[in-house]
Amino acid sequence: MIAFEPGFIYRVSDFSKLNLIEKQVLAALNMNKDNQETKNGISDLVVDLDSPERDILFLLDGSDETLTDFQAMKTFVQQVVETLNVGENKDRVSLVQYSQDQRTDFSFNSHLDKEAVLNAVQQLNHKGGNLRNTGAALRHARRSSFTEASGSRRREGVPQILVLLTGGRSGDDVSKAAVDLKKDKVVPFCVGTRTADLLELQMIAYNPSYAFSVPTFHDTGSIHQQLVSLVKRVPRQQLREKAQSSIDPSSKDVVFLIDGSEASQPRFSDILEFVEAIVTDLSIGNNRHRVAVVQYSDTAQTNFNLNRYGTKHDVLQAINSLTHKGGQPINIGSALQYVRDHAFTPEAGSRIRQGAPQILILLSGGRSADDVRNSVRELKEMGVTIVAIGSSDADTLELQTISHEPRYALSVADYGELPAVKQNVLSLLRETSHHALHSIELDSKKSDIVFLIDGSYDSRNGFEGIRAFIQRIVENVNVSHNGDQVAVVQYSRDATANFYLNSYSSQYDVLSSIRTMRHKLGRPLNIGKALEFVRDHVFDASVGGRGADLASQYLYLFSGGRSGDDVRGAAQTLKAKGIKTLSIGTKNADTLEMQTVSYTPGHYFNVPNFSNLQSIYASVENKFRDSQTATEILTDTSTAVEELQTADIVFLLDGSNYMKPNERLVLEFVLDFVKKIEIGPNNVQVALVQYSAEPAAEFTLNRYSRKEEALNHLRNVKLMGGGSVNTGRAIDFVRNTVLVASAGSRLQQGVPQVLISVSGSKSEDDALGPAGRLKNAGVSLFAVGVNTADRSEMEQLAPGARYFLKDVSDFLPVRQQVLSVTTATRGSVNPSVGK
Repeated sequence: MIAFEPGFIYRVSDFSKLNLIEKQVLAALNMNKDNQETKNGISDLVVDLDSPERDILFLLDGSDETLTDFQAMKTFVQQVVETLNVGENKDRVSLVQYSQDQRTDFSFNSHLDKEAVLNAVQQLNHKGGNLRNTGAALRHARRSSFTEASGSRRREGVPQILVLLTGGRSGDDVSKAAVDLKKDKVVPFCVGTRTADLLELQMIAYNPSYAFSVPTFHDTGSIHQQLVSLVKRVPRQQLREKAQSSIDPSSKDVVFLIDGSEASQPRFSDILEFVEAIVTDLSIGNNRHRVAVVQYSDTAQTNFNLNRYGTKHDVLQAINSLTHKGGQPINIGSALQYVRDHAFTPEAGSRIRQGAPQILILLSGGRSADDVRNSVRELKEMGVTIVAIGSSDADTLELQTISHEPRYALSVADYGELPAVKQNVLSLLRETSHHALHSIELDSKKSDIVFLIDGSYDSRNGFEGIRAFIQRIVENVNVSHNGDQVAVVQYSRDATANFYLNSYSSQYDVLSSIRTMRHKLGRPLNIGKALEFVRDHVFDASVGGRGADLASQYLYLFSGGRSGDDVRGAAQTLKAKGIKTLSIGTKNADTLEMQTVSYTPGHYFNVPNFSNLQSIYASVENKFRDSQTATEILTDTSTAVEELQTADIVFLLDGSNYMKPNERLVLEFVLDFVKKIEIGPNNVQVALVQYSAEPAAEFTLNRYSRKEEALNHLRNVKLMGGGSVNTGRAIDFVRNTVLVASAGSRLQQGVPQVLISVSGSKSEDDALGPAGRLKNAGVSLFAVGVNTADRSEMEQLAPGARYFLKDVSDFLPVRQQVLSVTTATRGSVNPSVGK
């Protein structure tokens, strides 16, 4: 790869389009421009890729366990030093050994030529000690080694690099010490033997790819070149004094969203004069007020962005030269979404992250042809203050809905009367104060957000789409040690963390790591195992997990196919821990499986492929924001029951002798299920069929119109008995005899059709063919088994929708899944049963 990192690769159709990427390139040259973590009046990190100086500290495990490997450790250090250009104004080297305590063998200012450093390493004696306290050693490095007294040039911007060599797991906590080092802009690399804890090494390292594992220290030659290459890539931290006031406290970002439809053309000059009049009264400048103009009709287009013009003269000239857009009808909803995504962004010049008030002035000449509510809510959640001005043809209630509050909705007879509301607008603009926006500052609503990415071979073409999507999400959260935390994990056969929740404490660092992460690859896709990994190793307190009591817990799952293992158990335990899962699957993913994993079926989103992720961003973001208001996990089916207004549900019970030991369990399951749903001809209808060699209907869908009648029948049911199990014949019987209009089926009215098959043994006839015909007819099939059921057959009959009953504690989760998935299928029923 030629580029320093994948994020430094840009594409244009030809060189005449280079101006399109100018801002991106400039932003990359000042990578930490938006980082707010400044110390003692010092400004942010600025990249200088040609740094001639480095301060490199080798932190060596000197405990008793490394005695036999100590010479190999020294050899590795010497090999790295050989590649450096050691000198007072060049590279400097320090070395510390540790066990239960620390010993500085030499500091950065002890040896100022390569030969002296190599000799000092050669003469090292093994420290010894029966403990290995890596956390204390990292604190010592920060407080004693990376200091001016020890020769560190951190305040001069020289890269600060730590290379840790350890032979085992630390005896004390390393997490806080690692975070503190990174806050001081120290870049740690880790080399550990097979007895070291890889997760611990990845936590300490600047990012997990900077952690290396070798069988023994005699094998470090295999990673020597790679480590040296990464060390030499660490950029210079050129420091400069921060400007006393980079942004005027009275500054605002003002976006005019003006009616450019066909109907507004006769009065377009009046609109422009009004905009000019407002701008004339503003103090325009890069560090004062900024202005943008967007026109809309059926679509929206930017005339100029907030960062386009830096003087009032240029802004007024640009407004005066605007041409009318044209088009119809007026879609205000999509126009509001457009300014959210394209005008109020840092790339377009918005200073939302610096707390500059974000103001939208909307001019509307009529009622919107599309829904405005979601777009309005998203803008207000961002902290955008909306002033809505409408002509007599506009909808007053709609304007009030859009505006910041009703008094921010202003009316004129027509656009020619706009000067009458000029002073009102200016007065409202003065009311806005300099503030930090609540979409960025989530107050006490801090979150732990984990992205679980399909890293399998099959997702290789969609990986860049996933990367761009999660970058966009991260750009809208408040990453900090006491705010939102982010982790990224990839999975295929197994799962690997790219970084953990406590790896980074700034948005810049998170985005940098996402930009440089590589696709994992591998087969198959084990979602269940991956869910267990994030539950046990990523949301864990040792790597930054704060628990549902202290922070909201979110998991974004991306899947491009069906799981090779069972997801049910892991999904249930994640929900029990209060972790809300939002799942995104491609056309190859299993819908029922993804809905099972999701917090609710409504938390599942589908795209044809990962290249289409941006099309669902707003929906996913809305669901994330909605989830933030839900403080506890569903503990009953009340929500699902409220949503499940109608369904036709058939219980198909294996009544054979094989089920006799579990008779009470399965009958109680059906009874408990029916108690929790509303029975009636306009609500849910239920039927019950038993079978062994032959099927028989206990009662059909139209038999009972009241819940108590159905429950009375169910209380008196006993299994029929029999030595044969013909599940296929029973399924055909349900399709041809029970789920038909004459027996009460409401398929033709679009009511969901559900079959819940409860079995205790493998079918003696072909069940797959009848099950396929049933599903092709639009019926959702759920397989519920007791401990004697054939798991393989159940998976084939109902992929991703098979459940097991061990005792009554399983009733609730099984019922929740069936009701939730049934609710999600409402309106998508294929009316062809029995044909």
